[in-house]
Amino acid sequence: MPVKQQIISIVGAQLYQPIADLVAQTIGRPRQPTDRVSSNHFEGGYAAATILLLAVLIESFVQRDRYFLLQRRPNQRQRSQPDTKVPGYLRKVLHYRRAAHIEELFDVRNAIAHNHVWRIDFLTPSSGGRRHIKSELVDGTHQLRSPINPTARVHRTRRLRLNLLPPRLDRTDVLRSLVATMHVLEFIARRGHNRVPLIPFGRRKRSFSGMSDCLRGTFT
Repeated sequence: MPVKQQIISIVGAQLYQPIADLVAQTIGRPRQPTDRVSSNHFEGGYAAATILLLAVLIESFVQRDRYFLLQRRPNQRQRSQPDTKVPGYLRKVLHYRRAAHIEELFDVRNAIAHNHVWRIDFLTPSSGGRRHIKSELVDGTHQLRSPINPTARVHRTRRLRLNLLPPRLDRTDVLRSLVATMHVLEFIARRGHNRVPLIPFGRRKRSFSGMSDCLRGTFT
């Protein structure tokens, strides 16, 4: 007789390899400094894609944790459903002290996924290069909680210092996002309602910290 089995649809662990591939593609290209207008075409694309997947990875394992919480405490469903937003769940249910870091990462995820629209004015001098004038976030195209400082030359999140302008994303943002992701996943593995399977990261069996070290090595 066949034995009935069951799985839950959590894709988090399947994302490790695609993230590793994107990081490898980033590392494989020489680093070109980002100016105040944008990063280069390939750097920005790989950075945006990597950050999107890192946010999905975190959300996947938070959903997994929420599922096991409700399995262990079915009465929780009737009393009050755990916060459905990732930073809120981390803060209120798991008491994660760096929930604000993840909130910033998700702000950048939203800027990419929902294409927050910026108007960026600059000059191109005959001597070469680009001279930035101003960057302006278009009203009605975003859902940022914190107001943008209109006088800022470079718009970043307050704690992780991630670029809020999607065209300026580069490997620095990837590195900071990787470090934040590893920290929260390790926290869930220790303190969550069911241990997160932190499997080796990438075909060469690197860990997240190994990926971070590889990225750091490209800044020198």
